[in-house]
Amino acid sequence: DVHVTHEVFTGHPVEELARAAEHALAVVVGRRGRGGYTGMRIGSVVHGLLHRAHCPVITVPTE
Repeated sequence: DVHVTHEVFTGHPVEELARAAEHALAVVVGRRGRGGYTGMRIGSVVHGLLHRAHCPVITVPTE
């Protein structure tokens, strides 16, 4: 069984996701690779989470 919650936050995505994942076993985010990191395989939010989150970051393609 997996417990899933749905919440809406306002603010910078990296900061809010890292704060929401403080006590999580993992954080799962989609990756589009758009924005400032178009040449990379990950987007700027995933890149930021890899440096800020204190749990594993799992990425899934959105397309």
